[in-house]
Amino acid sequence: MSIDPNRLKSVEPILLRKARRLSSRRGLSRSDVDDIAQELRTHLVQKAAKFDSSITTWEQFVSYISDKRGISLLRYLFADKRSPRREECSLNEPVLDSDGRVVERHQTTPETGRTWQRLYELQRDVADVRATLPSELHRQVMDALARGATINSIADEFGISRRAAERYVSDLRQIFEDASLRDYM
Repeated sequence: MSIDPNRLKSVEPILLRKARRLSSRRGLSRSDVDDIAQELRTHLVQKAAKFDSSITTWEQFVSYISDKRGISLLRYLFADKRSPRREECSLNEPVLDSDGRVVERHQTTPETGRTWQRLYELQRDVADVRATLPSELHRQVMDALARGATINSIADEFGISRRAAERYVSDLRQIFEDASLRDYM
């Protein structure tokens, strides 16, 4: 069964909404929306033959198919990040840490290249800055950011406007830059 172009246009808002929602996940960005939407469209065209109007409506079918494909895309994305094929190396291999010193790979953390001692110092510096934050809400926003929260989720969680959440994040960035902890943000 081929899809009528008008029928595909009628569900374009659904596909774009799903693509934008997927792009807000960690590991993806707003620049990926078009690619995700195209992947959802392609998958919809492939699955269109399975549509049965006696079971569901076209919009519900599109929503179900795009949700399933979105889950598959996320699984694929995160499975690739966990793949041992991504980085095969010896833990004894000499590498440069963030301070420019030569250390063995096992003495650094995989994400940042920082030594454990440097991470401990950074943790103490962050705790000192956290203690000097102007309000409890600043501390709560900082904790939410550390958990990977977005501006929208922070606004929803604390019952503030999106603009206010952006101001809190901007304040935090400035405070950390003033404390010479720019690399933390």
